[in-house]
Amino acid sequence: MGEELKEAARALADGEALRALSLAGRDQSALGLTLRGIAYAQLGDLELARRSLLRAAAGEDDALTRARARAALAEIELTTGSPASAARAAGESADELERLGDTRNAAMQRLVRARAEVLLGRLGEARRLAVEVLAADLPADLRAVAALTQAEIATRALAATDAAAALARARQSLSRSPHPLLSRAVSALEKELSAKVARVLRRGAVCEVDLFAIEALCRGDTLLVDACRRLASAGRVTILLARRPILFALLLLLARAWPEPVPRDELAARAFETGNPNASHRARLRVEIGRLRALTTDGLGAEPVATKEGYVLASRREVIMLLPKTDDEAARVALLLADGASWSAQGLADLTGVSKRTALRALTMLVEGGTAVRTGSGTAVRYRRPGPPVASRMLLLGLLPKG
Repeated sequence: MGEELKEAARALADGEALRALSLAGRDQSALGLTLRGIAYAQLGDLELARRSLLRAAAGEDDALTRARARAALAEIELTTGSPASAARAAGESADELERLGDTRNAAMQRLVRARAEVLLGRLGEARRLAVEVLAADLPADLRAVAALTQAEIATRALAATDAAAALARARQSLSRSPHPLLSRAVSALEKELSAKVARVLRRGAVCEVDLFAIEALCRGDTLLVDACRRLASAGRVTILLARRPILFALLLLLARAWPEPVPRDELAARAFETGNPNASHRARLRVEIGRLRALTTDGLGAEPVATKEGYVLASRREVIMLLPKTDDEAARVALLLADGASWSAQGLADLTGVSKRTALRALTMLVEGGTAVRTGSGTAVRYRRPGPPVASRMLLLGLLPKG
């Protein structure tokens, strides 16, 4: 490696992307292309980054440089493409780097895979990978990245206390090995933990809450009906209802009125989106209420019970609702984008229980308002929150150790 490329690698490890670009210059070797690609990624131009890294991965230089280029491509895939394909690529990349003796970047790729598992909702696997990485003898900056990964896992699980503890460990590691980009990443996640992200409806009163308050609610002896993620939880039981919109609509109406009953015609009108409920709607309502009762009675300790007026949600726990910050669909979509994943409009529509057209309308509002970013074209269009585009941190560290 020439002296200029060594200095470019050190600049990337310090987060000085513009300096790295000037040092790498027009070097056409696989290493030069890799360093330029990482610099572009740090600056947020993922298309230029991808092009440089694809050329590096196809080059004729040594196997280790090509492996590092493929590792960087796996990270970009995590941000702009499919978390599932990114998880596969990161796993393969980790094994390849391990075989080539680059244990540092093999560990980073396992953390990339852990991040992908977070976005796929497989939190148990993500935790296992992070613990496996931390069991090794790591330099301080890598320990900071691993702690950041643990904080992201805890945030996704609404475990704000665990996330704060992981961020404290990351700060401790960074005090031994300062890194401005990683420090900013820690600060950004700390800010997210304390931000008001949703509203809670409790016995008719509404207040805005942060993740610490949501964590306390989830750990209490309550029945939480979550209108943000379309689920209900009580104790250790969680019932997902994102793909059962009728049942969730009924549960939402009953929870909002709790402990009072809801008239039958109001339930039918809102759940079946009709202005004139008739005998057919009422018969269908009885069927859907029966299905809801079968889901909630054993797991949640609650059930819809018929009354003279309609139905009431009978629950041995206090019923609390978690709502988006505002009642429009854009607020619910924005909350889902907050996990850092890159979403398709159809994926968001499926999870929020709205039509694709409604999801696209909400996403257009978010893009125009600067709270979402649109990438790709055609069937590859994705939406994500703005901010640092690289979801994990290996590219920030430049793929090579400092020094």
